[in-house]
Amino acid sequence: MRRFRVWWLALALPLVVALPVWRDSPPGRALSRLDSPARRAFFRWRGPREAPENPLLLAIDSESLELADLLTAEERRASPLWRRMGPWPWPRALQAELAAITLRGGATRVLVNIEFSQPSRYGPADDAAAQAVLAPWRERVHLVSGYQLERRQGMDQIKLSRPVLDLGPAGLAVLLQSDDGLAEAVPGRRWWREQLAGFAPPHPLPMAFLVRPEALTEEPLGLNFRGPAGTLPSLPAWRIQQVSPETWNDRTVVIGATTPELGDQQETPYGAMSGSEVLATAVGNVLVGDGLRPLPALGSGLLLLLWGVGALVVLSRPITALGTATAAIALMASALGVAYGFWLWAQLSLPLAALLLSPLLGGGLRMAAQAREELRERAYLHQVLAHRISPTLLNDILRNPGPLWNRAGGQRCRCVLLFSDLVAFTPLSAVLDPGELFALLNRYFEVMAEAVLAEQGLLDKFIGDSVMAEFGVPRSRGDRLEARAAVRAALAMQRGLEGINRELAARNRPPLRHGIGLHVGEVIAGNLGSSQRLEFTVVGASVNVASRLEGLTRRYPQHPILISAALQALLPGELEVEPLGAHLLKGWPEPLEVLALQGLRSPVRSPTCSLDDLSEALLVSGVIPPHPPESDPSGSC
Repeated sequence: MRRFRVWWLALALPLVVALPVWRDSPPGRALSRLDSPARRAFFRWRGPREAPENPLLLAIDSESLELADLLTAEERRASPLWRRMGPWPWPRALQAELAAITLRGGATRVLVNIEFSQPSRYGPADDAAAQAVLAPWRERVHLVSGYQLERRQGMDQIKLSRPVLDLGPAGLAVLLQSDDGLAEAVPGRRWWREQLAGFAPPHPLPMAFLVRPEALTEEPLGLNFRGPAGTLPSLPAWRIQQVSPETWNDRTVVIGATTPELGDQQETPYGAMSGSEVLATAVGNVLVGDGLRPLPALGSGLLLLLWGVGALVVLSRPITALGTATAAIALMASALGVAYGFWLWAQLSLPLAALLLSPLLGGGLRMAAQAREELRERAYLHQVLAHRISPTLLNDILRNPGPLWNRAGGQRCRCVLLFSDLVAFTPLSAVLDPGELFALLNRYFEVMAEAVLAEQGLLDKFIGDSVMAEFGVPRSRGDRLEARAAVRAALAMQRGLEGINRELAARNRPPLRHGIGLHVGEVIAGNLGSSQRLEFTVVGASVNVASRLEGLTRRYPQHPILISAALQALLPGELEVEPLGAHLLKGWPEPLEVLALQGLRSPVRSPTCSLDDLSEALLVSGVIPPHPPESDPSGSC
């Protein structure tokens, strides 16, 4: 039992590491990083979704930068905006005019994803002009605060630069990325406090939360991407005068570069996307309230506890390595399905890596221990049974040993018992040379064993000059089939003895005579013995009856095979027998009807094959397996 307890620890370890109190530890962070591939897969499974109308991205795209190639000189001269548009960078007054157009049309606020931390290259007049253009809507225009993290001499140094224009609260366009560089989340309050603690307030919020400061979450807000680049509502900057002013009414506008030539390209689950479109995605998540959030600490702890208990119960049930592997896979599939459901419909991110690793590690260790135990059992069974049953039955048992071999107390079942013993062999052994005696016994046992194994019987033991065999353990084909197999084996043993006697007659040796007893009934089958040596055998009153029937052959020397009426009842009309009346056998409470077996009739088949006949034929041919211990309706092993 101790070796199996290790898997409990393996089961619990990922769940403990995933608890909120350990989330910031190195193992906790490593476990959280393992969730990224799953979230990326979730986006692919879900596919693109329709984007909300808010926000609208005013894109500084490649067309806006190459307007001279799109429009004639005359067309450009007709528009003051078009005349000033050209290669980047544009004058800040021009960028301010773009924002002003949207605000005049009724935009609620404008987020400019362009850093103004240094004076304009067009001179102070450009900055002053931009400030003047946006003055009427000063609190509704938000610029980017520059954030730069550098590592120098083994220490992290943060540089925070504020915009030179005096407008509404500035914001941070920082995004958290996965280990493989995918934009994943907007920083939360905890990150904000830790990173900006050394700077004088006010501290700029993450830019996406400027539209709803009250929505700032303690933990990072996962980006719920709608689809690949171009999914969100957007308008090229050069077309701003071609749309109705109502286009901007009651909308949040994000202004920023989208062309790869200006850099700021982010990797997302749907491929490369401009930083401005990623920012617009984050703004939309905050406005709609469908950003991806981690499970609250209390809920996460409760989930991990319940999952651990449930996984422990599920993985404790299977008794085979294959069953444990199946249970572990089922648990992992369930975790994946539940996590995807929460992610898709509740926008909650579960600690999926912990939920998957828990049954993987715990179930894997338990499965490995069970597999080692099964290999040991198979080796033991092969050693014990290789010379006691037929190769076909041995292979079947080795494929599926079943619980019978693991039960020291045994299992109740039905089988057909066969006892065979040489008659008057003791006087003969006294006059034979020991070498000749052993050779004769080995020859006799070889013939007897061959008859039993040919009928899929189990050679239980050799006791002196006696043979004990069973039909129906450890696998049963049904009482009727086992009874017929036992009868055929007994008749084959008798024919084999006749062959031995012909060999003895050729050497002028006296013939051998044996008695055989057959009975069917309940027994206890299992491993019997001490801790140093166990032996699979059967015990019970039915064993004694078969032995007494064999002993009764001394009174009927002309009838070497005696069977019980219970056995004959299983094969009505198939046996040639001679009734010998009721006999009171030692150890049996009432007289037992005894019959002398003389032969086996060929059953008369009807033109149509019955279902029983078909099942029997399939069992004999091995097309369908024998009854396992759990499913045999007759109670056989």
